Amino acid sequence: MAQKSFTRLFGSLLCLLLLAVAALPSIAQTGKPKRSDREKARLDAMIAQAKKEEEQFSKSGGKSDDAHHPNLKWAATFWRYRLKHPGTTATTVATTQTFTLLSRTNSFNEMQAKADTLKFDDPAWERVIHVLLFASMRAKEYSYFITKADALTQSAADPTTRARARFDIADAYWKQGNIAQARANFQTVIAQYPKTSYAEEAEGNVREIDFLNVGQLGPPFERTTINGDRLSLADFKGKVVVLKFWGTY
Repeated sequence: MAQKSFTRLFGSLLCLLLLAVAALPSIAQTGKPKRSDREKARLDAMIAQAKKEEEQFSKSGGKSDDAHHPNLKWAATFWRYRLKHPGTTATTVATTQTFTLLSRTNSFNEMQAKADTLKFDDPAWERVIHVLLFASMRAKEYSYFITKADALTQSAADPTTRARARFDIADAYWKQGNIAQARANFQTVIAQYPKTSYAEEAEGNVREIDFLNVGQLGPPFERTTINGDRLSLADFKGKVVVLKFWGTY
């Protein structure tokens, strides 16, 4: 009887040991984060700290073009990260942060100098080109941006980057009031990059250019109100009408 009990006990211990050994690979995999996850967490912490210091500097009365702005320090930090970790997803984030922080301090010349070092196959371009557009809007000077974006439409390795660059060129012309060039470039996005989010947005922008410009007649429409009543723009002919556009997003 004692021998049978010992045999059962030994068998139970052996099963537990085998289960523990089988679980070791999964424990090792889940217990130690992947390098990419660690780098993402590291960058997230850096971004949070940079934002905190920027807010503190602004609250203390610091100006965006101050030579001691913490954004300049962090832009240099993110750029060093990029140089040290080439070709990773985290590097794309760090590169974008560099340009974003430089834009906030109106460091346009440094932005352009760094942009000129990026190769056309750099995955960061899809985000960076958009940051350059906003910097151009702040500076109210678009020539560098349009030249760089146009080069991307011809030479960027990633089709999504080419679509983004073409779309942003259209947006830049629109911001300048060059409606004809804006419309032509939006149409190019629609034709060359169909069934993409950029083409969908470009179609909406073309409709806005065609029907919602200042001085144009409002597009006729007829809808049902939330109370179930019929509402038509034609009913207000000869009256001053304010149209307020909004979305649940």
